[in-house]
Amino acid sequence: MARYNFTSSGCTDGFDSVNLIISDPSSCALNQDTDYAYNISADISGTASVTITSKTIYGAAYGLETLNQLTDEDFHSVPSSIDVVDSPSYNHRGFMIDTGRRFIPLSTIFKNIDAMAMNKLNVLHLHFADWCRYAIESDSFPSLTSSLVGDQAGHYTKQDVRDMIEYANDRGIRVIPEVDLPGHSTWGFPLKTSGDLKYCTATNPPSLLDDADGKTEATLKTIISEVIELFGEEELFHIGADEIATLDDEGCTIENIAGIETKIFQHIVDSERTPVCWEEGYYKSGGAEGFEGEAVINAWNAGPRPNDIIADGFDAIESMSDNFYLNNKPSWSAVWYDISSTPSSAESSKSPTFRGGEVSMWTDNYCYALQCGAFGPDQNVPVGAALYPPSMDDQFTPSFMGMVWPKAAIAAGAFWNYYELTDDDLKTKIEGVANRLKEAAIDACPNDCDCDELTRCGDSYIN
Repeated sequence: MARYNFTSSGCTDGFDSVNLIISDPSSCALNQDTDYAYNISADISGTASVTITSKTIYGAAYGLETLNQLTDEDFHSVPSSIDVVDSPSYNHRGFMIDTGRRFIPLSTIFKNIDAMAMNKLNVLHLHFADWCRYAIESDSFPSLTSSLVGDQAGHYTKQDVRDMIEYANDRGIRVIPEVDLPGHSTWGFPLKTSGDLKYCTATNPPSLLDDADGKTEATLKTIISEVIELFGEEELFHIGADEIATLDDEGCTIENIAGIETKIFQHIVDSERTPVCWEEGYYKSGGAEGFEGEAVINAWNAGPRPNDIIADGFDAIESMSDNFYLNNKPSWSAVWYDISSTPSSAESSKSPTFRGGEVSMWTDNYCYALQCGAFGPDQNVPVGAALYPPSMDDQFTPSFMGMVWPKAAIAAGAFWNYYELTDDDLKTKIEGVANRLKEAAIDACPNDCDCDELTRCGDSYIN
């Protein structure tokens, strides 16, 4: 059934009529091949009639959003003529939200989905299992979330996730899950206690062990199958595989790490999904070897870039941390960045592609202790630790929103279609984006203002 309940950030009061011509209105599947292109045309002489043409409802919704942007700030005056032919450079334009550390309330997720839709971001990458928690209810292993109590409380029920996916899909946005493993895996400690997951004996930091009895493998496969079922038809499943710790004297050799990654990759492929991992899953452990043409590599560090990944036979996603990790507070010019990559001449029977880019908001700086204690005691306390408890949700949400928006919108524009901007042009673009977010009641950082974990425009979130 086609969905038509799109929302738009502004209005079209300045037009007598807006005509939508959608050539395939029943095409509402969301995947890498979804068509988001649209045309806008108008010859305004006497009447202000506009026509938006697209193949899908998603392209039409983007056309309506652009139409709002073409009007003046007061949304009442219209240009004398309009002729827009627009389509994205990349069909993967993502925003990664880390709720595996500081839990992100569902209402905050919805607010970010609204902001994503109006800025043409179409992939919500839900990083829900990390050092601090496994943030989705599990029928197979209830202790994963029942252990999250007090200041550690916070998880989504399965119905919450279904509601999140429906809300996102209705706005043309896919939701992809990420369970980080074999490092970043203290989320599984309740299952260490029960014996369902095995770990290396080292404590700083812990890492999953591919044990000889196959206990870890069996448990991870059960967890991943449950998540795949919950996320429905979504193609991608991200397994993390970043920042792995090799503890040779305690079983977690590089071969052991690669072994469990390879087994999980195969399980995802056998489940008719596409596995994704951060760059270490191929370039450090080698766990993704043999999945060329079947897997996606997510670049993030100062290592391989998308052209290298494509040359090695994988689809690529760019998440360069210097530019797109908003928790690192990149400059505006760093966020407005050209992710384009020279295609490789390497031959591949399955034609690997550069899927696009993601902007990310990690919540490390909100942990009550460094990575929720995964690196041991006597570590520096993160700057935003006071906002970690769920009792601080009302303060955390504007802090998070101010860190993300409007910078994520600038990244979104670069993912859609990058072009060179002067400093003055970039400043104008930032001001326009901030004003549109404000008009849409998105709690973004205001113009000419600094926002960080604890303050906005010099005012503290903590009274």
